Amino acid sequence: MLSSSPKGAWTLAFVALLGTTAQARVTRIVIDETKPMPVATGSAAPIAYEQIAGRAFGELDAKLPQNGIIQDIELAKDADGKVRYVASFVIYKPVNLKDASGLMWHDVPNRGRVFPYAEQEFAMGDIGLASGWQGDNAGATQVKAQATVNGLQFLQVPVAKNLDGSKVTGQVFGRIVNRTGPDSQPLMVQTNPLPYKPASLDTSKATLVSRGRENMNGEVFDEQAKLARCAPATTLAKACCPPTPCRTKKPSMPCACIFATGS
Repeated sequence: MLSSSPKGAWTLAFVALLGTTAQARVTRIVIDETKPMPVATGSAAPIAYEQIAGRAFGELDAKLPQNGIIQDIELAKDADGKVRYVASFVIYKPVNLKDASGLMWHDVPNRGRVFPYAEQEFAMGDIGLASGWQGDNAGATQVKAQATVNGLQFLQVPVAKNLDGSKVTGQVFGRIVNRTGPDSQPLMVQTNPLPYKPASLDTSKATLVSRGRENMNGEVFDEQAKLARCAPATTLAKACCPPTPCRTKKPSMPCACIFATGS
């Protein structure tokens, strides 16, 4: 199903682009914003461009073997057996598609960031497409109500649940990077917040270690357990924010700074 849009022909073409033979299909396209772009220079006949931002609503059939490669897809099904998602996108295209060169650049942006395309590409009539693909829904990739031409790209995916409907919980791994000092620090996956909310703040269920280095084979060197002072439990995205007293029984003394389990 297509939403009403003055760009109906282009929207239909985009649906055809995203559809696959494995029944991973786009069922609806919503155009959230359209803006003109400055005319690209470097061409004898400058081409007028526009930016189109929107969201693609898609679904997968969890029963198909082609989709079985997706981790825990059976735990993300709706009642009808389909797994649904929403991906944002932004398109840079000639206002008149007769000016298009026939070449499209598809960018999968890191942390949702879309970098400008080269001016020469627009001068030639190339089309640019950037779409969300990271489904961690944290920090820069947080899901928004609408897509915008200048915004970050995002992907909304289902949250896996056990077959009885209960939450899936377990240990998660996060890195605290580029931080100093013994106090609590944000749990980060490189530069983005850890995408899992703590299921428990029980300090006995997780640990904090320091690693001297790692190599390309995944070997870890100089790993040591670490202690840190516990800061007040002001957020759930912190390490060392236990609801119980520090193990030293003296709040001013170092205590075990831990990672809570997540869901």
